[in-house]
Amino acid sequence: MRKHRMFVLGAGLLALSLLAAACGDSGGDDAGEGATDTASAEPKGEIVVGVSGAFAENQVVAEMYAQVLEADGYTVTRELDIADRAVGNESLAAGEIDLKPEYTGFDLPLYDEQSPTNGDPQAVADALTAALEPEGLVTYAISPANSTNVFVVTPETADANSLTDMSSLAPVAGDLTLGGPADCPKADFCVPGLEETYGVEFAEFRPLDFGGPKTVAAVDSGAVDVGVLFSLDPTIQDKGYVVLTDNENLQANGNFIPVVREEVASDELGALLDSVTTTLTDENMREMVGQILNDKRDVEDVASEYLTGAGIL
Repeated sequence: MRKHRMFVLGAGLLALSLLAAACGDSGGDDAGEGATDTASAEPKGEIVVGVSGAFAENQVVAEMYAQVLEADGYTVTRELDIADRAVGNESLAAGEIDLKPEYTGFDLPLYDEQSPTNGDPQAVADALTAALEPEGLVTYAISPANSTNVFVVTPETADANSLTDMSSLAPVAGDLTLGGPADCPKADFCVPGLEETYGVEFAEFRPLDFGGPKTVAAVDSGAVDVGVLFSLDPTIQDKGYVVLTDNENLQANGNFIPVVREEVASDELGALLDSVTTTLTDENMREMVGQILNDKRDVEDVASEYLTGAGIL
């Protein structure tokens, strides 16, 4: 499972709202690879784009995939409110969705528990590709962007406890409170992994949200000393939090990668998806997530603006 983001919010049934397929901006002669003028694109059939969890970064990548596919003539249905990876993978297996953006090292353990989930990004991606093949699933290129989980503290907490990396938590964690997702006490990346990898045992754990406003508020107020956030969350920079370096590499790689049912996969479709994925960096993803979370902009508009500005549409 993606140990970092697989938190089942309900039963295994999809509770989704179908969104009308939105037309992508038409591209000119200098459009990016695979992007074509919507008005002249030949119909390519129907395709359903989903997510592995309804967070801003995952939704905006899925929306970008949807828009480049529409611009090339596909009729796209969006399923961007899927609760978590478990439901998303079930939907892929059942043919209810055709593709979704994933995170290499987080999806890998669901299909191969033995392969390392961190280290060389391409090696982790190749392991995922091999593990997915027997399931009738295909992958394409990975992103330079790496979205993983990080443990953060305020500068005051870092200074008071001499905190720089996760190992530096061990001597003082017995006096500190950790805040994070509700199943952190059972998740490999969180409490069990911290104890095994770093010898870190906190005085208390408080269940909050996963990388959301409750965790930020708790860190700011001092209700918790250490919080779990997503590495691409612009809040980290905005508030000047100190990210504790994962010096023993507990956390998995989180490079974006499209996972596609082989029934709809093709070289042409792969080129369209690659035209998006390969341009994604930590910096531009953090910017887009900030526009959605902080500026309250629509995912569709943020995706369209990026694709147009990057010359993809």
